Amino acid sequence: MTLTTAPAYRHELDGLRAVAVLAVLGYHAGYNDFSGGFMGVDVFLTLSGYLITQQIGTALSERRFHVGRFWLRRVRRLLPAMLPVLGLALASALILKGQGAFEAFARHFLSAGLFYSNYQFLSEADYFARASDTNLLLHTWSLSLEWQFYLVTPVVLLATHRLGRAVMAGALLALGVASLILAEALIGAGRSDWAFYGVLPRYWEFAAGGLIALLPPVLPRLPAAGIMFRALGLGCVLWAIFGYEGQAFPGLGAGWAVAGTGLVLAAPRQARDPVRWLLERRALQWVGLRSYAIYLVHWPLFVTVTPTNMNDSEGPLSVALLVSLGLGHMIYRYVETPVRTGARFLAPAAILRHGGGALAIIALIGIALPTGAITALREALPLSGLRATMDEIDTARAGYLDLMTQFNANELAHVHLCSLDTIRGPQASVACLTDPSVPLEAVLLIGDSHGRDAVIALSRAFPAQDFVMLHQSSCVPATYVRGRSLCFDGLEEVLAELAAQDRRPRVILAARWWQGEHLNTQATLDTLAALGASVLMIGPGPTFNAQIESLALQAALSGPTPDALPPQGAQHFAFDVAAVNADLRRMAREAAVGYVDRFALLCDPDGACPVSDGAPLYWDDQHLSPRGLGIFADRLAEEPTTAAFLAR
Repeated sequence: MTLTTAPAYRHELDGLRAVAVLAVLGYHAGYNDFSGGFMGVDVFLTLSGYLITQQIGTALSERRFHVGRFWLRRVRRLLPAMLPVLGLALASALILKGQGAFEAFARHFLSAGLFYSNYQFLSEADYFARASDTNLLLHTWSLSLEWQFYLVTPVVLLATHRLGRAVMAGALLALGVASLILAEALIGAGRSDWAFYGVLPRYWEFAAGGLIALLPPVLPRLPAAGIMFRALGLGCVLWAIFGYEGQAFPGLGAGWAVAGTGLVLAAPRQARDPVRWLLERRALQWVGLRSYAIYLVHWPLFVTVTPTNMNDSEGPLSVALLVSLGLGHMIYRYVETPVRTGARFLAPAAILRHGGGALAIIALIGIALPTGAITALREALPLSGLRATMDEIDTARAGYLDLMTQFNANELAHVHLCSLDTIRGPQASVACLTDPSVPLEAVLLIGDSHGRDAVIALSRAFPAQDFVMLHQSSCVPATYVRGRSLCFDGLEEVLAELAAQDRRPRVILAARWWQGEHLNTQATLDTLAALGASVLMIGPGPTFNAQIESLALQAALSGPTPDALPPQGAQHFAFDVAAVNADLRRMAREAAVGYVDRFALLCDPDGACPVSDGAPLYWDDQHLSPRGLGIFADRLAEEPTTAAFLAR
């Protein structure tokens, strides 16, 4: 094997790093044009695969590679800049988080500092996970992924390097192909969370860069190869950033970013060209050299200074973006550079001593954070009233999740669940809905998690009535394609089979009714009308454009009564509830079915929705708290259309 010793430093790659980190910042700042800015991370992964494979390959060819020393140098590279960022996130969490969220932060702190946060976040990735824009250390998943790449790749290259460069490249290619196939399979199976966070389904992005480092440099012999490859590569990266239109991601959805980065990496450097000149400009070089520190510091800063929905916060986040550049420079200048170049940090023993000590301190802090001593310390910090409100929200969240555990286990009286999140196909739906344990007179409710809230409230309001629910998360009650998923597979077939068995003459449709998708329900209404079913529609309640805890933080920092959470009006809604209500009411009228205005039951006459009445009525951006469910049940019991429908 022959790889060039000490490859020449490629300044244009620092320019590409700058493009990548600015894309991520633009996306997180909510700039509309940066729809694919998150793919800046994929650029980083491919760059890392190239540089690390090149580094290992060169050392192996010179017979000076030692895997232990390699891992220690990686610790020296990744850990120092992480320390002040962990400190910033900790200070924010101590002051702003309720106890439940703070205990979650403690797990995040520990996993981020020890570089396994991607799997920590994966373990928490479910429908009711805490909102990503409240997680101070969410962005560290990519650093954990990189560290796991460092663990795997040296072993692969060590095992194959004696057989030649072609075999090394073949091993990386095989792993990369298997990784991409796994990513696509996971996405197709509805496990995008695994495809996103897991090192194996992401490994192909590293492998793409590694292959370019190992393959022979044939391109210099091609005329104008440099400018063609760099221009095409940068164009692909920019298309990924600015041209993303919601394709399934990651997997092939990251292809433009990975391919573009690969083309820039493969481009020969013998001649200067306009693209290389652009990437080597001083401003991009400055940002690129500091890109790691900027990336690390920007997210906890964004989360801390922007309590409301990030997509509506371009002003504050634009300021935070500029501050991130400054803080990133400080970390680069006073932390990264001294550790990377300082003589006392170069020897393996010194790295082991300092790095091991830092990791031990991180572990001790992470373990200590949930303890009573830290809780007592937090009581003396500012904004105690805010934390009390956050504690109430955390309590409501825990109570709701306990209720969902009972609901999903079919332990709630008079309610039987058939969820298409766990069963597949029309026949399975019919089998569940006609299970012998379901009374013949049970009312069928079809809907999503908002429908689930409705059926729980209905069962409390009308305790003598039995209900059976056909549920699918995030779907209005109709058969249609949502993203890459099929909502309520064969619902018309299911309803026809139930009618043929003379079951479910009464049907309730209840959902969040996301704007636009709500119109799909017309087909379901037509089917039910043809089958002669009695139908009741329950309209939307509010879906807020931020988490309730974020709205509470906003009120605490800017409101006249910092301990109170005021009602939230239409300016905080995620969609036009009034317009959706009007559409659904018209559809119900034309189909001659009953309609219940959930919004009117839960919100004030002036259109503001109470979110606190001694205890929160919501615990996230859309789901009712246990107290809210109780209030909804009380009002449904007094609602004449509902009572008349269930009395039939």
